[in-house]
Order: sequence, then C-alpha cells, then structure tokens
Amino acid sequence: MKSKNVLIKQAETLVSGANIFAVSSFVPTLDRFPILSEIDLKHWDFIVSVAGVFIAASLLNNLQLKSDQEDLLMEIVAKKLNDWDPDGIRAFEDCKSLFETEYDRLKASSEYQKDNRFLSSDALGIWIVWNLFGRQPQSDEEVNFVRTIGSTVTHAFFDWWQ
Repeated sequence: MKSKNVLIKQAETLVSGANIFAVSSFVPTLDRFPILSEIDLKHWDFIVSVAGVFIAASLLNNLQLKSDQEDLLMEIVAKKLNDWDPDGIRAFEDCKSLFETEYDRLKASSEYQKDNRFLSSDALGIWIVWNLFGRQPQSDEEVNFVRTIGSTVTHAFFDWWQ
C-alpha cells in the first residue's frame, strides 16, 4: 500500500488528472462516435471529469484505510472539486445517486446476472450519457457509447490509488 503522503498527493491531483483525461479523450471518442459533435466541449470536460473523480473516489474504499484516513482524502478531493468548479460536488452527488440506482437496476436484470463484467462501467456510462444528452440513451450509437465511455473512464481511474 502507498504511504499516507503519496495518497494525499493522489487526492490533491485527482480532479486535475480527471480533467486532463476528459480534455484529451474527446477527439478520439468523437472519431468513434460522431453523435458527440452536438455536445458542448466544456460540458464534456465537466461531465467526464466528474465521472473520473467519482470512480476513483468509489474505489478508495478498496484500500481498506482507517475511516479517518479515508475521510481526510475525500475532504481533499471535495475541496479540489469545489475549487475547480462550484457545481462539481453537486454533480458528483448526482453521479453517485444515479450510479447506485442504475447499478441496482442493471444487477437485477438477467443480462447482468449471466455476465456482470460491465455492470459498474455501464452504470457510470448511463450517468455520463444522460448528462451529456439530457436524456436516456436512445439510438444504437448512444447505447454503444454507454459501455464505451463507462469502460474508458473506469479503466483510466481504476488504479488511481495504487
């Protein structure tokens, strides 16, 4: 496990790392999903950044830290998120809420009972798509985009604390 100082540094750089990821991921993702041409670039940066912060923060629990250590790291992340964008914490909470709802809904479906490899990333992808387009995914391209963007963000931040 990493030292406390290294974890603090990771917490301090999570929001900026997520934003760098969001900014750099748009063009390659647009190449695969032309529907993104209708999305405001700043909105993409905001939504994908928040999703990255959320997934990394969710995985913090896997380190099995003492609760005061985890609380300290989350306080740092929350402060950085608020400093970055005053709507960041609200969006994080919205992401958490919809993620949990979609995770439970998907988990109950027969498709995910047979194979749940993409359960978390699909729940995250649904939040991203809902917030980018302002609605549930409708077209085949949007449905495919759910898994792609959810998996991409999850993969990018899966080992943030390692």
